[in-house]
Amino acid sequence: MEMSGNSFDFEDVFNASSSPKQDIIQNSDSVQGGNEVEGEESMIAKLEKSRQSARECRARKKLRYQYLDDMIAEREKANIYLREELEKYVSWCQQLDGNQIPDGLQNFLNSDMYKDGKM
Repeated sequence: MEMSGNSFDFEDVFNASSSPKQDIIQNSDSVQGGNEVEGEESMIAKLEKSRQSARECRARKKLRYQYLDDMIAEREKANIYLREELEKYVSWCQQLDGNQIPDGLQNFLNSDMYKDGKM
């Protein structure tokens, strides 16, 4: 059986180990298989990069909170000191109102802190 100058043999088609369609599928599988391996490796790399980024973010967050906790503790200490100083001055004022000279007032008035105006 001849068709436009080409000979066609049905036995060649049926005796071949694989059909042209199977060859195409196998070729596309091997190409995709290579891409799947590369795609899988890139996905693993992306996941690892994401995990690393998350670890770094948590570490930065922890440091930021530690810094804020330290700042709060420092400010609380300063507030306690200022409250104690205020209580001392209120006490001195009450004693002066009662015509008494408070203990430590004369030392305070003679101090460099009072003279330099750095109260």
